[in-house]
Amino acid sequence: MPVQSTNPDFDAHINEWRMMDDALEGEGAIKRSSVNLPKPSGMVEAEKLDGQGNAYLYQNYTARAQYEHWVRDSLRSMMGLVSRLIPEVKLPSGLKGLEDNATADGFGLTQLFLRIVRQAISHGRVPLVVNVDDAGQPYFATYAVRNAINWDTADQGGRQDLVLAVFREFRKKAEDRYSHDCQIVFREFFMRDQVCYTAVRNEAGELIEDERPLGTVGTGNQLVRGLEYIPVIYCGSTDNSPDVDEIPLLTMARAALKSYQLSADYFTALHQTSHPQPWVSGLDESVELSVTGPSAAWDLGKDGSCGYLEFQGAGVQAVRTAMADQKSAALEAGAKVMDVSGTESGEARKTRQNDQHATLHSIVITAAAAIEQALRYAAEWTGYNADEVVFKVKPEFIIPVVDAQVLGELQKSVMAGTISAETYWQYLTTGKLPERAYDEEAGLISDERESAGIDLDRDNGDETDANGRRDAAGAGQSTRGAAGAAQGR
Repeated sequence: MPVQSTNPDFDAHINEWRMMDDALEGEGAIKRSSVNLPKPSGMVEAEKLDGQGNAYLYQNYTARAQYEHWVRDSLRSMMGLVSRLIPEVKLPSGLKGLEDNATADGFGLTQLFLRIVRQAISHGRVPLVVNVDDAGQPYFATYAVRNAINWDTADQGGRQDLVLAVFREFRKKAEDRYSHDCQIVFREFFMRDQVCYTAVRNEAGELIEDERPLGTVGTGNQLVRGLEYIPVIYCGSTDNSPDVDEIPLLTMARAALKSYQLSADYFTALHQTSHPQPWVSGLDESVELSVTGPSAAWDLGKDGSCGYLEFQGAGVQAVRTAMADQKSAALEAGAKVMDVSGTESGEARKTRQNDQHATLHSIVITAAAAIEQALRYAAEWTGYNADEVVFKVKPEFIIPVVDAQVLGELQKSVMAGTISAETYWQYLTTGKLPERAYDEEAGLISDERESAGIDLDRDNGDETDANGRRDAAGAGQSTRGAAGAAQGR
């Protein structure tokens, strides 16, 4: 089979991914494809009579249709919630640079996390590839889901694991620096003798980059065994297996597309209602009518008559109702908090928002797990301890609410030296007190006082600074007691 061969699951879902691409790009992309708005039978018959002359009928029909950007707006709202999350990152000393330079285009781990979450929300699948550059530094590359064309799993050491991953890439042709013409190539990863190999082929299947093992160093008898796995992770919306996951916003995209189709009929009906068709009869052959409109007068002769064929629009309200139903369906299926017609109780809104957070919860968890696994691959590949790698994100989407009274009590406690300034700052920025042991909090207080040049007079228990002056705030409350008192207020 040729290198362009695709996985059956890819073929089954490619149209859904294309729909999501169009939905995110917006109305222009939706209107470029006639598949999204089928031609009414009358227009089909009219084009059979004169395809070029009657093409304007469908063009006008499409131009009047309106596509609602619910999908794009919903994605933006969800990413606004995700952008508040702060990843916890721990790396071996030799991989610290990845925090600020982790992607193929030079962005850090936080940006990589946001990219993965965004694509997982919109397409339900993010192919993530670990690689090492010419300087021996690891980096990560993500592919659009429609370019991850083939993959396969098989038994590897008693477990089902990847044995093939093929990606379509677009390389700019070098002969003209101003041109945007690209050459399609295919990058493949495959297992051979329990070692991962990679190669790049053109559309004819010819090698343009020779097959080479990954993770090997040296030559001849000094060759060290390479990677025993393919460094590719398929991050999904619910898990990170190679299987295709569901698309969280697919139902919303379908509702938006159906609303677009209904709107074409709705706005065409409104247009026809406001532009009735004039008719005349009984005219003499000498009478010629070539001008119509409010500024024109017709001389119909003694036997002539005229009138209007008016579009009654009996179905306009039904179409409008159907469009409203699609909006309701989109709101129920999507993650965006959107105003709806009628009155919605606060409890109902809270429940709907919690559903949204549940969807984001699984996506954030799987995205963080995928990045952590990729970092472990990078550590193993470059000879560092993979156990030292941590990349965690707590999926807490509640907008922080800071109680001014609690904040004031915390500030007093900081001045009194009974809680740390870091605890105060975390409540100020997140609306929550940190989950920290008493000894850890006491250590923070001690470190802060030491850095400020404050010493404890062990003879009388007074706190004095470096010049011997007594600290204005007294001691006596425990860290937990002060925090609890502040929360109790």
